[in-house]
Amino acid sequence: MKSRLLVAAVGVPLTFIMLVLLPDIGAAIFCAAISCISVQEMFSAVGVKYISAIALGCVSALVITAMAYFGASASAALAWCVVYCLLLFFLWVAYYEREKEFGFSGFGGGLMAGLIIPGGMAALVLLRLAPYGRYAVLLPIIIAYAGDGGALFAGMLFGKHKLAPRTSPKKTIEGGIGGLVVAVGLSLLYGILLRFAFSVNVNFLMLGLTALVTGFASPLGDLAFSLIKREFGVKDYGKLLPGHGGALDRFDSTVFSAPVVYLMLMALNVLG
Repeated sequence: MKSRLLVAAVGVPLTFIMLVLLPDIGAAIFCAAISCISVQEMFSAVGVKYISAIALGCVSALVITAMAYFGASASAALAWCVVYCLLLFFLWVAYYEREKEFGFSGFGGGLMAGLIIPGGMAALVLLRLAPYGRYAVLLPIIIAYAGDGGALFAGMLFGKHKLAPRTSPKKTIEGGIGGLVVAVGLSLLYGILLRFAFSVNVNFLMLGLTALVTGFASPLGDLAFSLIKREFGVKDYGKLLPGHGGALDRFDSTVFSAPVVYLMLMALNVLG
């Protein structure tokens, strides 16, 4: 617990600095770095350690981040997804012909590593570049961290009914509800701060709705990445953060929460 609190005490301010205080390009580089670290962690978790596969995933992470930063079209993004899948399939066949282990787990891990994870992190870049981006980019982080912390303490105090015992034995329904309440509550408090301290026009109804929907998506990301660890017998994705594991162990919820926040902010008049 002490190591978790220490990492949180250092990691939260560091994330704030990288996403908010640095210029746009600095935030993009930070997201690209997290994505590339996550590529290696995901391939390692599914038992793939080939340099060519990891390199391809890292290239995809950099391409997707660059597309988000430079405002590439949807057609360009789709084209890269097709190219990446073809190259990944080529590696699968090539490794099989050389009698090397890769298999469908490697292909599926490659999709997670090279498309889904960088796509989620690239949503942070898009949020940073959106109107009021320095404020908007913190929303998925606040919701993910608040939901995780709220679920932890609510589960410790009130948890009786298991949420997904095979996937994550310690998670409870009561903890999930507590995490959702805390995520929505802190998001509204953040909106009050923006309104009165920074004179940002906040639609609190839409902000609450955004936090509610994202509050469901965020723990789903945690469960999805936990399921991968369970299926492959991995305790943590890495050792980057003492007490937290690797980058994926810390940003798993953000991979799901960031795209949801971005889509809802684009669809709803939340900040402006």
